[in-house]
Amino acid sequence: MEEAKMMNLTRSIGVSNFNITQMQRLWENSMIKPAVLQIEVNPTITQNELVNWCHEHGVVVMGYSPFGAVLGRKKDGPQPRADHPLLQGLAHKYGKTVPQILLRYLLDRNIVAIPRSTNKQRIKQNIDILDFSLKPDEVQELSNFNVNYRLRTPVKWYDHPYFPFEKKNLTKAEIKYLIEHSKED
Repeated sequence: MEEAKMMNLTRSIGVSNFNITQMQRLWENSMIKPAVLQIEVNPTITQNELVNWCHEHGVVVMGYSPFGAVLGRKKDGPQPRADHPLLQGLAHKYGKTVPQILLRYLLDRNIVAIPRSTNKQRIKQNIDILDFSLKPDEVQELSNFNVNYRLRTPVKWYDHPYFPFEKKNLTKAEIKYLIEHSKED
């Protein structure tokens, strides 16, 4: 990637799904520093330490899966759900939808939110979050939902020595099953 940058084939270098150890290793061993880190961030996985490290080093954080399990796509996910009183209260207070509150939450943490949608109405709603800000105590209240719950773990790299996520004690057969049955986007 550094060669591509030196050849003016790209303006910036970015990485995805690096943990803080990997970011530090990259920072210490590269001539051209990454401009962006793309990670999963939402109220149930705040990644505060990593986000703070990036902000201190001038690395922009892009947060994918900004709605986490809140919108109920994963039934076994942790709270909150879209009907949680805090989310409903904030949505009512600001005249916004719960997804808009969640996107604003990331923006107020200086994280670039990257929601997915093919629905024209939702895409418009996702953009309509620049006319309000959450108060710092509201951002903290949403952050209190953190349980380090990850929606997406790229299990195909599970055996890699630098696998960036917490490993669970799985057998080879369980790892193979997860790889074969995981839904990668």
